[in-house]
Amino acid sequence: MKTISIWIAGTALALSACATTGNITTDFDQSQNFTEYKTFAWAGESPMVVFGDRLVPPIISAQVERAIREDLTAKGYRFTENVADADFAVSFTIGTRDGTDIRQTPDFFWAERARWNWGNAYFPRIPTMPPMRTEVREYTQGTLSVDVYDVERRTPVWHGVGERNLTRSELRGETNTAAEDTKAILAGFPPN
Repeated sequence: MKTISIWIAGTALALSACATTGNITTDFDQSQNFTEYKTFAWAGESPMVVFGDRLVPPIISAQVERAIREDLTAKGYRFTENVADADFAVSFTIGTRDGTDIRQTPDFFWAERARWNWGNAYFPRIPTMPPMRTEVREYTQGTLSVDVYDVERRTPVWHGVGERNLTRSELRGETNTAAEDTKAILAGFPPN
């Protein structure tokens, strides 16, 4: 019994860690030498691109910009205002997508209700398929992606994206994990 309790607690902790970081993937240009990079700038006057139906509050944009700048500076890169003086340029995309998850499962609980009696039923029971239970769950998936472009070649060289379902408090603006999500995505830059 103690082993089962420890296993359940470990599984719950692992699932809660996955829920906060979400699904993060990265991709990069295999021919690019990332060790040559020393300076970076924003890819344009407004480095943020927005997709989806929801408005992104300016405070989130500012937090993501600050998190990208702090993380890249901590890795030894120097920020410059002029993109022509930079080795690479950075932009990011924020957005949401609403979805609906519909699942139908057999409901064996209600299928067996005819057997809830004392003794045998008066008439013989005809076996039937159990009724189906339909569960509908609406969710909002948030996406944050960071793109790195080589300034000299004018080509994309690195892409990192994080996706996860947003909580109700995040959608209301009560909870904000934009800085943590940004750092989790940039953990894969530069690629090894």
